[in-house]
Amino acid sequence: MPSVTFKSTTTSPFLLQPQELEILSASDGFSILRDHLAQHYSYELCDEHACAHSEDILDAWLVIRDLLHALLVPVVELFDKATNVASQATEAVKLEDLEYAFSGHARSAFVWLQCFLSSEKEREWCYTRGCPACVVNQTLDSEFSIRLLYAACLLSDVHYPFTLEGPTLPSFMFFLDSLERALDQDELYSDGFYERMQPKAHATRNGIEDLIHQCLELDVILSQPTTPTSDSEGSTEISPVLCPMGGPPGMKVKRSRMARRQMRLKVEEEEWIGAMLEKLAIEQKLPSTSSPQVDDVCNKEAIVTVSEVAPVR
Repeated sequence: MPSVTFKSTTTSPFLLQPQELEILSASDGFSILRDHLAQHYSYELCDEHACAHSEDILDAWLVIRDLLHALLVPVVELFDKATNVASQATEAVKLEDLEYAFSGHARSAFVWLQCFLSSEKEREWCYTRGCPACVVNQTLDSEFSIRLLYAACLLSDVHYPFTLEGPTLPSFMFFLDSLERALDQDELYSDGFYERMQPKAHATRNGIEDLIHQCLELDVILSQPTTPTSDSEGSTEISPVLCPMGGPPGMKVKRSRMARRQMRLKVEEEEWIGAMLEKLAIEQKLPSTSSPQVDDVCNKEAIVTVSEVAPVR
């Protein structure tokens, strides 16, 4: 496996500082990852980059490639786990219905990742397959890839419960400085792009973290054995998340006190709206369908008349 240290060059759009290289060199988790990638991934550059760059600077591409792998693959594994959990929870036939397993920011993050990773090219980039130089350069291909990389850096301190246990990777927050410098030097992106992209990346980060928590909650519910419940258990309600799409509900979940109160308020609101609509319909119907008896009663009511006053001459 090539060493982590390499001489500063301008071949890669990302340049790591000496102190950042020391962080990577001191990480057992990152060293193990590089050993794994050395055994299963190719070190060969494509014809275009092999002609333009010599072998002595290959490590400049490989270090960044391996760093991207450490950042992006956990996000893909999280999305695949979320897709599996959503499929079990909703029993959806259509892929676009899987999002209903989640709510709030988690649903937004799931839909965003679903759109991004539906492209085979983007998924291959996240797994850093192919020419190392092409993988690194593809990072700056679009706002979406930059946004995902930024969010992945923010998430590097979050423990992913779906990955294999073992030595942990270091925080990659330092890579945000390299990303900012690369964007500033890229002709495709105008001044201020990095600042404008930051709020979107933070929203993606928050949504993905919320998605992690909701996946864990759904996993616990789905792992519980299904037991028949009697009608006398008034506190047990059907979870809308676990109802198969277009079919009968499968599992029953005990709601919290707040959820039961909200359900009662919703039922009362629906009953009140129904009563008001019924009353309004009756009021609108009476004038046109009034019976003769009603007309007679109305005619017997006192009638007030006003006589004209003769004009004064």
